Amino acid sequence: MLCRNLAALPVLYFALVVRMADVALAEPRRVLSTFQCLLDDGLAEHRICQYHNLVLHRAKFLYIYQGPDLPQLPEVMVNWHENVTLEILPVHVSQIPHAWDPTQYEVVRKATITYRPYHRNYYHSLAEAIFAVHLLACTYFQYCQHGDGSDLTAVFIDTVDDPVDWDTALQSAIEALHCLTPRPAYTIKDPKLHDRVILLESAIAGIGNTSRVYSGTSKRFRELYSSPDIQISNQFRQRMADCLGLTFQTPKPQGPYQVTIVNRRYASGRHMINSVTIAKNIKRMENVAAARVIYLEDMSLKQQAQVYMHSHIVIFTHGAACGNVIFMSPGTAAIEYSWLPRDATPHNWTTEIISDLSLPITFVGLCTIDRRNIYPQKERYIYQSDYGALTSEEKLALLEKGVCPRAPLHGCTDMVMNYAVDWSLLQPAVRLAMAEIHHQQYGIHILDADW
Repeated sequence: MLCRNLAALPVLYFALVVRMADVALAEPRRVLSTFQCLLDDGLAEHRICQYHNLVLHRAKFLYIYQGPDLPQLPEVMVNWHENVTLEILPVHVSQIPHAWDPTQYEVVRKATITYRPYHRNYYHSLAEAIFAVHLLACTYFQYCQHGDGSDLTAVFIDTVDDPVDWDTALQSAIEALHCLTPRPAYTIKDPKLHDRVILLESAIAGIGNTSRVYSGTSKRFRELYSSPDIQISNQFRQRMADCLGLTFQTPKPQGPYQVTIVNRRYASGRHMINSVTIAKNIKRMENVAAARVIYLEDMSLKQQAQVYMHSHIVIFTHGAACGNVIFMSPGTAAIEYSWLPRDATPHNWTTEIISDLSLPITFVGLCTIDRRNIYPQKERYIYQSDYGALTSEEKLALLEKGVCPRAPLHGCTDMVMNYAVDWSLLQPAVRLAMAEIHHQQYGIHILDADW
């Protein structure tokens, strides 16, 4: 299936501000675009194409051609969940003004063009967007190890206009991307790029038939896409570790074990209010060397990776930091404690990444629908005018069980509720994790409680 070819823009479109190139290119006005599809089974969802001399300017990709006929460009999907395809505008070489001199382009030698989902979220950035760059770069440019990719630029497509980017909201994502390439990423809607003329000498675009971008949300997704090749996944983990100067630690099966509880800040929601008590309980268990509580919010990527690599058991709740399981050493164990509704598949974000990347670790999922240990952030609600309109029963349900009313109440969701861990539920999970490490086994175990 072919994409919709747009009419060429008038010459006035190219009132350009150009920059000096890295090196001189061909004779002025003689640069033409070409493409070749490297993976094409007839499905836009799988198609991978390589473009030569594609131009990025004013949030548009431009395909420069000559001759009387518009080029027939293939449809290449970059975001399956939102049905986003790569939009490329054919522009005839005759419509490029003399001022647009190829010797003055800003040149990008190699590029990946991918979609970036939920860029403010650490999990989606690390385990999906950045992994997708590695997947394309490793498969088609053979940039698979730390030190490869010095001439690579990651070009991201975002469908949501958001002035907040990684450099201000998620520094750890920039640190992770720098493990793949030292060059800054480009997002096509970045206003700083608006008037620049960027020539992508060789760019790979598409999803392919293996993907893990937002994978846990659709049965149809799993019918279309398989998990990435285990070699590429292992190379990603090793590439990150080498970049950060870290080494995966193999635990002694007989222990003793280092246990880490990853907590969240109170105001962020999903804060474990009895984490210190839980750590003390774990420390008293047989064969436990240490149990600590840590917060990741102010840690660098390297510090976060160290926490996970040097822990034998990591306990956390649903949240962005579950993406850090990619840093866990072989033979260790992750425990996720959750209270989210059962039909929301509370563990799938963690189990999907473990399965997709073939991580050699044990996972123990623990979920309870007992809301007696849910602690809403009272100060979020009681000063709202809508709170005053609630019935006494609704107020009681909210403050004692964390049950949001049917009527709108700003900010009232399960995701911002805090909670206390039920030790009678967690203790068996910790014992199971230690047994798996001791027997040098790993698998996925779900111990969800019924109430």
